[in-house]
Amino acid sequence: MRFTRMELVGVAVTDLDAAVEKYSRLFGLNFHVFTPGDDYALEVIEEGEDATPAIPAGGRIAMDTDGCFELVELPDTPEGVRNIHFRVDDVEAAKAHCLAEGLRVVRDLRAGAVREVIFERQDLNGVRVCIAAYEGPSFAEALAGSPRP
Repeated sequence: MRFTRMELVGVAVTDLDAAVEKYSRLFGLNFHVFTPGDDYALEVIEEGEDATPAIPAGGRIAMDTDGCFELVELPDTPEGVRNIHFRVDDVEAAKAHCLAEGLRVVRDLRAGAVREVIFERQDLNGVRVCIAAYEGPSFAEALAGSPRP
């Protein structure tokens, strides 16, 4: 198993609207803004202990359509890099590989049309790794095309 493509860098922000405007202006990106559970269904397959603050109920995320940034609104959390996403073709094989290498799953879920597995940051030098499988050109487009719950 080899991960060859890093996609989204997740960034915790306190003001999503201001961050979307800044990242759009700075990088020339277009963002989709989502409320998980409202704009697409969430199904938790597996859950473990997670040292990283969770997205609060009704919290929002923004993803750019080029697959560079995920902005996560966390008003009571310090801003900064939150996670790194890797796109994989076979999420089960990638998950099994990461587990065999000692990473622990904090959440395995279906987010609309996306399958995502998130690993504990303490197992990889403070880096929270997420693997995702989906159809289409970007994570944002896959979520935008997901049926609403």
